Amino acid sequence: PLSACAVCLGRHAHKIVKWKAAKTWDNAHYTLCTRVGKILTMRDSRPVCSDWQQVSGCSNATHDRQHFCSGCTASSHRVQTCPRAQKA
Repeated sequence: PLSACAVCLGRHAHKIVKWKAAKTWDNAHYTLCTRVGKILTMRDSRPVCSDWQQVSGCSNATHDRQHFCSGCTASSHRVQTCPRAQKA
C-alpha cells in the first residue's frame, strides 16, 4: 500500500511532492497544509517537518515544534496513523 499524502491524506497514486488540494481525499475536511515549492507548510505559513510525516519518521530533535500531524495538527501521531487518513 502507498503512504498517506501529507496534504490530502489519501493513499492514491499522485505526485505527493507537488500536490496541492483544498480538501482531504474523501472531501470531508479542508486540508491544513499546502506545498510552497517542495516545502510542506501549514496554511498559516508555519513549517511542518515532512520527514516526520513519513512511515520512518524523523529523529531530528532540533525542530520538535514541527513534529505534528499534517492532517489534524495532533502531536501524538503523524499523518500515516491519522484517523482522517485513508486506511491502508
